[in-house]
This record gives sequence, C-alpha cells and structure tokens, in this order.
Amino acid sequence: MRKGAMLILLSIMLVASGCGMINSVGQSVDFAAETTGYIQSLTAFGQDMNELAQQAANEAEARTELKQRLVELKEQVLQYGKLEVPAYAEELYQSIIGYNEQLQQGLDQAITNIEQGRAAFESTGIPETVSKVNKLLGELNQLAP
Repeated sequence: MRKGAMLILLSIMLVASGCGMINSVGQSVDFAAETTGYIQSLTAFGQDMNELAQQAANEAEARTELKQRLVELKEQVLQYGKLEVPAYAEELYQSIIGYNEQLQQGLDQAITNIEQGRAAFESTGIPETVSKVNKLLGELNQLAP
C-alpha cells in the first residue's frame, strides 16, 4: 500500500507541475496577443490622428467624436497596465508602461486642447510616444518564454 500511495502522490505532483507549465504558456500567449493588439491599436490611432485633428478643427461633431476616441484610448492605456506579465517579458512591459504614462499625459492635454478650442494634438507628444511604442512590437516578436 505504501508504494501505491507514493505513486499516487508522484502522479499528483507531476500533474500539478504540468498544470503550472500550461498556465505559464497560456499567460505568455495571452501577454503576447494582448500586447500585439494594444500596440496595433495605438499604431492605427497614430495613423488616423492628423485626419481626425483636421476634421475636429472644422466640425463640432468631429471634435466630439475625437474627444470620445481619446477617452476610449485612455481607458485602453489604463487597462493595459493591469495585464499579467510573464517574467521573461517584464522589461518590455515596463518600457511600455513608461510610455503609457507619457501617453496618458498627452491624451489629457489633447482633451484639454479640444475643450479650449485649440489644435487637438498641439504640445501633446502623442505622435512621438505612439511611434516609440510601435518600435517595441519588434522586441515583442523576438521574445521567447
């Protein structure tokens, strides 16, 4: 009976450690997918920025839409900060978080600019920050768990 108990205990330990590896792989895949989607979303916004700003300068409805898009983007930035990060990606994640802080300040400034009737992206640093985050996509693709 003692041998049987040992085999059962060993089996449980192997299954438990296997589950940990599966969770780790799942977390890595989630992180990579979430980060890729996040960066692509920022890139798309960066590509649309100039056109959105021009429309907002001439149309009240476009200003309202742009302000709403900025608020939504700010929420995305905040949500990304809550992402679970695998250990191997911590450095990349911290780089993105640093840029996110700059991006939040720029988004706040852009919202204020719109409310005050100024050019939406004047003195916000958003284009540069989005560009820097976009460059991190290459680093993400090179990471391996």
